[in-house]
Amino acid sequence: MSYRLGAVALVLALCAVSVHSQVWGYVSQSFSLVRSDTLEVAPYEMLANVTARDGGPVIYNERLYHANKWACTARSVPKTESSPTRSMFLDLFRYYAGDNADKKEIDLTVPINTFVQARENDVIYYETCMVVPAKSRSAPPKPNNPSVFIEDKPEMVILTRKVSGYFITDNAWEEEALALKKVLKEYEPEAQYDSYYRNGYDAPMRIFNRRNEIWYKKVGPAATKSIEDYKKRQAEKIAAAETAAAAAAASDEKKPVADEKKPAADEKKPAEEKKKTEEKKKVDEKKAEEEKKP
Repeated sequence: MSYRLGAVALVLALCAVSVHSQVWGYVSQSFSLVRSDTLEVAPYEMLANVTARDGGPVIYNERLYHANKWACTARSVPKTESSPTRSMFLDLFRYYAGDNADKKEIDLTVPINTFVQARENDVIYYETCMVVPAKSRSAPPKPNNPSVFIEDKPEMVILTRKVSGYFITDNAWEEEALALKKVLKEYEPEAQYDSYYRNGYDAPMRIFNRRNEIWYKKVGPAATKSIEDYKKRQAEKIAAAETAAAAAAASDEKKPVADEKKPAADEKKPAEEKKKTEEKKKVDEKKAEEEKKP
């Protein structure tokens, strides 16, 4: 019980909200954050698990994220300042908790995705987003906060790997971004290395089995080929499934015809036997008459 109260207290302290009707929305959502492994994940297709050229374990994944709707907020800050991602997340958290035109509580999703890019005049651009859950995607409610917006993001090919531990500070994210970039540059020359995405899947209250990911976006002809190859494989699977279904249907159609022929053959059998019996009877009668002759 003390753990649950502590989790609620932490969320309310972070949100810095007064006691009003939306507090309980924040409370209920906070428990979902602790159980982040039960939340809906931004949907993707695994394109490849890439291992080192000399073999060994997987060193990174290549994924295809489909076009989707994301709830986002963005800010630009001087390079000398720490990232504003905590307050940006809270803006999104309030939107999902009911701070929207429909006053509707929306199911939380993961990851908390933050795009990071260095821009001119020593400014860092941050855009933090959460994918809109499937059941709200067709018509997501309009945010009340003008800094929150709904964005239609196109499909994209992502290069990433899963890492554990607490990634709370900017330094922790930067270190993983540099380490992954070093690995990828050997294998993936066509990637967007002047920016990256931070992805957290867990709330601060979650202690074990945490999941963090840095994403680099694959671009150019290499990304186009990855998407085309995936769609080709999917088309081949669909065609194979349709062929198998057609063959099964054709086989099912033939079965009743064969069954219908069988009774017809059975009907002929008694008639043939009767004919043979009559012919044998005639032969026997003729033979008996010949035996009676003197």
